[in-house]
Amino acid sequence: NLLALNAGVEAARAGDAGKGFAVVASEVRALAQRSADAAKDVKSKINASTVQVDAGVELVAQAGEALTRITGRIGEISTLVSDIASAAEQQATGLQQVNTAVSEMDGVTQQNAAMVEQATAAARSLSEETENMARQVSRFKLGNAVAPASPVHQLQARAAQVGARLAAGARARRTSVAAASPQDDWSSF
Repeated sequence: NLLALNAGVEAARAGDAGKGFAVVASEVRALAQRSADAAKDVKSKINASTVQVDAGVELVAQAGEALTRITGRIGEISTLVSDIASAAEQQATGLQQVNTAVSEMDGVTQQNAAMVEQATAAARSLSEETENMARQVSRFKLGNAVAPASPVHQLQARAAQVGARLAAGARARRTSVAAASPQDDWSSF
């Protein structure tokens, strides 16, 4: 602008001969105006770039915070997965203990069944012996007079009655066991 002003002053002093200076002065003035406009445009673009860079910095900071939160969540998930694995291991141990207890119960059940069979066989044998004893005792005749029963005879009579009841119970159990369906078999349990 100063150069254009100086050229304008010189053109005015020179008169008609300074017309060339006037053309140069107007071109220099136009060039100065375009330079000022370009400088304003560059300044506005620099300001816009500064705003964009600030926004980018803020977005990068938010992305960093989000990544930090994600990392924290991943740590929490890892802890939960470890807890789940530990609980699953404890459940497996518990199931193994339950399986062992069921196996022991099965063994005890089989032992009980064997003991019941032995008790049944013993009751059957006792019943047979009682019946045999009752036959042997019935051979003796004491005559028409009824003698008072001795304690031994009373015990023998009671033993005969108990043996007969046990034999009847054993026969009833054998009949109910024989009539039981295959679904009542506990061996598959």
